[in-house]
Amino acid sequence: MTDCLIVGASFAGLVAARELRGHDVLIVDRSPIGAHQTSACALPTRLIEWLGAAEAVLHEDTRMHLRIGSSAWNLNLPEAYCVIDYEACCRALAAQCDARFEQIRVVGRDGDSAVGAGGERLAATHLIDASGWRRVLDAGGPTRGSHDGLVIGTEDHVPAGAAPTTNGFAFYVAKSLLKAGYGWSFPAGSHVRAGVGSFTREPLQPAMAGLRQREQIGAGTEHHGGAIACTPREPVQGPVVFVGDAAGQALPVTLEGIRPAAYFGAAAGRLLAASLDGRLTATDAHARYAALHASHRPGYDRLNQAQRWIRLLPEFAIRRMATKRIGPGARSGPPPEVELGRHRYLQVLRAEELDELP
Repeated sequence: MTDCLIVGASFAGLVAARELRGHDVLIVDRSPIGAHQTSACALPTRLIEWLGAAEAVLHEDTRMHLRIGSSAWNLNLPEAYCVIDYEACCRALAAQCDARFEQIRVVGRDGDSAVGAGGERLAATHLIDASGWRRVLDAGGPTRGSHDGLVIGTEDHVPAGAAPTTNGFAFYVAKSLLKAGYGWSFPAGSHVRAGVGSFTREPLQPAMAGLRQREQIGAGTEHHGGAIACTPREPVQGPVVFVGDAAGQALPVTLEGIRPAAYFGAAAGRLLAASLDGRLTATDAHARYAALHASHRPGYDRLNQAQRWIRLLPEFAIRRMATKRIGPGARSGPPPEVELGRHRYLQVLRAEELDELP
């Protein structure tokens, strides 16, 4: 029997596989490794270095432009963030693993076996569900797109010449665009990644059209999007450990997914490796992973509350909250330059600092 079966060959699954080197690990995914990008792929530069995929960086910056209604700020971040090539990063991670890979679409689970669309039964001592928001190994069946814990986003890759230069990573909060979300525009080398995300089920294409018109952004040559899971869910179920979006671990408000995927993927991989090595029982490994997940639940609850505020508050109230934290913005002329300190949000879920596990 395989030591560990990992369903999903994106960040969470590949990081877990890297931690499980030396064991018999099979990764399965419905698509080739590195196919089907679903996010803007922005993350701290320190993390991409820890992932061993610095060659995937397309743009690096310490600046962020924030606009809330008619007010604007230029923010200097306390550390560098980068935008990456998704395929290049996944392939760099896969090259660091000794796991086998098979292209199989998993549709469910029967006991300790994952079930493929073609009738395949894939049994393993440990199962890791890194399948994303669909959570295909859940005993109750895969998650549907209408699930309450999901938010949605869409993004275009626009040739750099068809989009204005922004002061770093740009975010736009405007109720005229989205009632419960925001837009963004990230430099990415030869192109700009422009998109919108909503915390409710409002239509995204009108918001995308409004963002293009308002920010003078041209048409995209590549498009992607989908659901994002940022409400924590049961992290362990029978023989299955859920990581990344499968456990609802994307960060609310910013919808940042790579940082938590790497963090929880590394934790799951290390704990299951300890079980396979005989240093922990499977029960202890699962309990420690569940405890780690639970230890971050209060932070997720606070961010989800902030997400609800953004959804419900009028634009002037959101602008007032930002002003209290970072000072008044400019309604005309150059935006003020603001130095951001090391906020706790930037410090949590750092896989590169994951030394001690519960």
